[in-house]
Amino acid sequence: MRLGSQIPRSIAIFLTITAVVVPACKGKKTATPPTADANKLVIVKAMWGDLRDAEMADVTKTIAGMVKDNALRVEAVAQVLGDPAKIKFKQLRVDWSKDGVLAKKRVLEGETLSIHADEKPIPIRLVVVKASYGNIASGKTSDVTQMVADMVKDNTLSMTPTNAVFGDPADGQAKSLRVDYTFDGIAKSKSADEHQPISISETGQ
Repeated sequence: MRLGSQIPRSIAIFLTITAVVVPACKGKKTATPPTADANKLVIVKAMWGDLRDAEMADVTKTIAGMVKDNALRVEAVAQVLGDPAKIKFKQLRVDWSKDGVLAKKRVLEGETLSIHADEKPIPIRLVVVKASYGNIASGKTSDVTQMVADMVKDNTLSMTPTNAVFGDPADGQAKSLRVDYTFDGIAKSKSADEHQPISISETGQ
């Protein structure tokens, strides 16, 4: 009889403890997993080669594999990145981001592209929408949008249009460069004759 009277009492104690503990567990917030490092360097896209003639190679995975301690340092040479445009002068263009802010860097063959661990990307404000070089009136022009876009540095542009840079789509005719662009989302346009400098300042003018 003594043993039989203890069993119900034990069950009662167990049920009482369960009733107290379970609601407490339900009210307790579970620990959230740590978020990814917002300052992490992400290589979005990397292209290497003759950017003018589209003889390029996608080296995104190669460049991403070179990121160390949240920084990047790569020498733009064929021995490191291969040679997709033999005998031609090449460039390395890298699109990268930190904390969701996209930025671009470009170096010529033989130069070193570096992104420091504490470097903050400069938000892109100047976007080249379309660039044409040649005789605008006659329509004998070349689409040089990507070439001009690659010349943008820190949201500014400064260059002189010549046949040596863009080729000659209108032999014997007067040529000019027209650049349609946006700055902070506002559409703008600028033109310059051959051998005359063209520039877009850090204010978009």
